[in-house]
This record gives sequence, C-alpha cells and structure tokens, in this order.
Amino acid sequence: MPLPASHEARPIPRQYFDPRSGWFRRLERAASLFLSRHVYPRMPGASYPYARILRHGLTVAEAEIAIPGLGAGLDGATILFVSDVHAGPFLSRAALLEAFARLRTLAPDVVVHGGDLATSEVGECIAHEEALRSLTAPLGVFAVYGNHDHYTHDLAGLRALYERLGIRVLDNDAAAIERGGARFALAGIDDWNIGRPLLDGALNRAAAVAPGAPVVLASHNPDAFFDAARRGVALVLAGHTHGGQVRIPGRPVLVRMSRYRLDEGRYTASGSELVVSRGLGVSGLPLRLFCPPEAVAVRLRSPA
Repeated sequence: MPLPASHEARPIPRQYFDPRSGWFRRLERAASLFLSRHVYPRMPGASYPYARILRHGLTVAEAEIAIPGLGAGLDGATILFVSDVHAGPFLSRAALLEAFARLRTLAPDVVVHGGDLATSEVGECIAHEEALRSLTAPLGVFAVYGNHDHYTHDLAGLRALYERLGIRVLDNDAAAIERGGARFALAGIDDWNIGRPLLDGALNRAAAVAPGAPVVLASHNPDAFFDAARRGVALVLAGHTHGGQVRIPGRPVLVRMSRYRLDEGRYTASGSELVVSRGLGVSGLPLRLFCPPEAVAVRLRSPA
C-alpha cells in the first residue's frame, strides 16, 4: 500500500501538551505500566484479540524517497522499518512469528527496529527471540530504543538480547551502509522524551563512518524531525504514535503522542523527509480501531 504524498510539517508545539512531564503523559504512563505489569498478564487469553487483528490487519506501507547524494549502487535499496512491537501480554509468540514471516518475503536490504520492542519488562521479549532472529537483511539489522524500552529500567539487558540476535543497537551512534561503491550513514538516537538523545553526537559519528554521504536517521519519536532537518538529515524514520491506535474515521487523532501532531505518514521540512509508522503492536488496550498495524518499506532512490 503506497503511503500518501508528504505534506509540509511545521514546528509549532501543542500549547497544552508536554510529552516529557505533562500531567496527561504522567497519568497515561503510570496506568499503562500498572496494567501491563500487574493486570493483563493475569487475564486468560489476553493475547487472543490482538493476534486476530495482527493476522488480518497488518499492512505494509511503501514509499519511494529520493535521497540527495545517494550513489547509484544503492538506488532501489529498501529499508524495512518495524516499530512498536510491544512484546507483552497482548502479543503472542505465534502472532509475531507469522507477521515476521510475511515481512521476510519483502527481502529488505536493511531492517531497522524503531523502538518499543518491550512494553514494561525485557523478559517479555524472550518469547519472541525466534521471530526477531528470523528477520534478516544483507546490509544489516539495527535498532534504537523507545520510551517503553526505558520503562524496563534494563537497557543493558535489552542490548544484550539484541546483540545475541545479531541486531546492532544505534544508541546515539551510526553505521555505514554500503553497496556497489555507494554508501549512506544510518544514524540512530535514544528516545527523544525519556532517553538521552544526542543528535549531534550521532551525526558526528555518521560523518566519521561515511564522510560526505547522506544520512538516514532512526528516531523512535518523530518530534526529533525538525532538529534533524535543520542539520541536513535526508530522511527520518520514526514510530511511537501508533497512528492514534483508536481512531474515528474522518476525525483527528484522539490521543496524540507527538508534540507537533506528526501522527502518521510522510512529512517534509527544510528539504528533509519524515516517515512515521503506526507500528506493529499496541499498548494500553489490545485493540486497534480504524488504524491497522503497519510496517514501512522505504525504497531509496538516487536523484535523477
């Protein structure tokens, strides 16, 4: 399913919403974590409703994006962006295995896990090692941290899990992606709200590993987009918002997780592009309404 064309984004923050310390976010975070840790795991069949939604509703959104300075050797290279898996009481082992089996048929060149693999504990992810290991790519598999990954209070354990599965964490870091004599830098930053994002550090690392090459940035939270665009990042891949998760057709998102209303789809600013994925999983409720789960396949193009 092609993503709609990008539209101009403006860095105008929502007046009454502070994603770091606002009262609504504090309340939402406390309620979600309490339910995920102490209530939902004790409910028989908690994973059944979302298994059906994921099986029948998973969409693959596709976009072709021209990257200034991208060499011909990487023209057509595909990045599969998989965000917000949210391992936990709502996600069964079989459901994720089936979803990833479908995503493998896309044969991506690069896979990027966009954060929130966990919901509240690293132990939730252990049941999904087989699925995570199965999603491979010839040019590498990478990950960044999301806010729920921080809620585990065990980033070291999560990093160890990723490394055991052959997935490289880009925590304010970057890697060179090379093919056919062409290359770009894939940079990744920590969560924009809960973590310690060092955008300049990640971009300095990108310049060191791939001097003069264009930069693609993975950031769990889309609100990093405007700072990244000002620094010349060609493309930002983000998740976090779930696209609202529960929607009313034809109406704005009910629960917005972006301070700048960067809810889903493609945006542009200062010559840079942003793609915001609705993500694979759910949190809070085992439900998506008029907002199906999504992975994003981005095909990079050299300028004509």
